[in-house]
Formats: sequence, C-alpha cells, structure tokens
Amino acid sequence: MFDRAFSRIVAVAAASAAAVMAVFASGFSLYALILPVTGAAGAAAIVALAAALCVALFALFAAMRARQREREAAIAQAELAHSLPLGLGDIARDRPIMTLAISAVGGLLAARHPALTRDLIAIVARFSGRGG
Repeated sequence: MFDRAFSRIVAVAAASAAAVMAVFASGFSLYALILPVTGAAGAAAIVALAAALCVALFALFAAMRARQREREAAIAQAELAHSLPLGLGDIARDRPIMTLAISAVGGLLAARHPALTRDLIAIVARFSGRGG
C-alpha cells in the first residue's frame, strides 16, 4: 500500500515537472519567435499576455465546471426533497397513532420537566429566528 502511494506521488511529481518544462519551453520559443519583430520588451510583454490569457481561460473553465457541479447537486437535492415527505403534516396524516403517542409523550415530558421544556423551546426559537 505504501509502495503504491509512493509510486503515485512520484508519477504526479514527474508529470508536474514535465508540464512546467513544457510551459517554460513554449514561453521561450514564443519569445524567440517574436523577439526579432517586436524587440525584447515587446516580446516579453506578449509572452506575459499569452501566459495571462492561458491562466484566465483555465480559471474560466474551472469556474464553469464548478457551476455545473453546483447545478447538478442542486437538481439532485431538489429531486431528493420532492421524494421525501417534508413536513410534520405528512407524518401526522400518514401515521396518526404514532403522532398521538409522540404528542402524549411530549406532554408528559413537559408536565414533569417544565424547565427542560422551556429551555428546549428557547433553543428552537433561537435557531428558527423567532427568538429574541
């Protein structure tokens, strides 16, 4: 297991080094190609502009992919929300005996421990935005 992880790290490092070398080589070749026409400063500016355009395109594609993943996740979440019963009304309608039992247990708990009930209601009100 350690050997496999180490070999993957070495492979990723080698691929990264090859990518860096390709970027530098393309930058130098572009510079050498444009140097006789525009001079040293112009060639350097064009190489910098090309690099900035590449970075901007990469960022644009990454942002588009992230938005697409967010849209897909939102669609999946909406489908899941539609497939599940959402409210307590659905549960009460589907299982009236269980609802009655839960209400009775809640009433007994509130009668036996009013301070606990008050604290729980205050916590729920605070998180729902209705508390002060």
